[in-house]
Amino acid sequence: MPEIKALLFDVFGTVVDWRTSVKEHILARSPESIKTSVDWDQFTQEWRDGYFKFVSDNSKDDATSVFNSFLSVDQQYRQALDVLVEKHGIRGVWTEEQKDDIATAWHYLKGWDDTVEGLTLLKSKFIIGTLSNGNMRLLVDMAKYAELPWDVVFSSELFKIYKPSPRVYLGATEYLQLKPENVLMVAAHMYDLEAAKKNGLYTAYVVRRGEDIGRTASPEEVDYFVSDFVELYKQLTAE
Repeated sequence: MPEIKALLFDVFGTVVDWRTSVKEHILARSPESIKTSVDWDQFTQEWRDGYFKFVSDNSKDDATSVFNSFLSVDQQYRQALDVLVEKHGIRGVWTEEQKDDIATAWHYLKGWDDTVEGLTLLKSKFIIGTLSNGNMRLLVDMAKYAELPWDVVFSSELFKIYKPSPRVYLGATEYLQLKPENVLMVAAHMYDLEAAKKNGLYTAYVVRRGEDIGRTASPEEVDYFVSDFVELYKQLTAE
């Protein structure tokens, strides 16, 4: 195996626990009258599901031919919130300004228990950075909030198209001035790793609670299969 010099991380679900964080953010900004009348776990999941459909629809090479037509994840989450408010029958509960604030939930997500320790260990041996569909400001806010020790932040926003487009994976390796085979993509989602592998990157699958539901990944499909970032560090440094 060629020498791995950099690790790029998917963020939502891989590095941070979005379910718990987003639900807490919403409830902290909601009146008592709706705290028990809405299934907030379902609400949060539907918000995330809308994101997946959005990035899937905007990950084809012909999806964004004009710079100004690119819609950020922040913009998508805000638009999707309006749809969910209508669907769940809570129109009028929040003002437009309050909904703007609620939509920033995705900027302030908490890491998993192993996240900071594991990333700090990995940073001592490798370049570490994000390779996320989240927009730049979202990722920077999250890094400061959750104390994520990135060397670099790569967002699909830089490439004006979303993962799993090859332009995102190869664009990041070009910025790092590394060959794809010198970069390891780390994610809790097989669709991300399958795309990275097709573009020459090595792959590490991290098992995370609630991620990849309905899609059972196996160690044979990836180069590294781990339970957390500390285990990934141990495997990489044992070689």
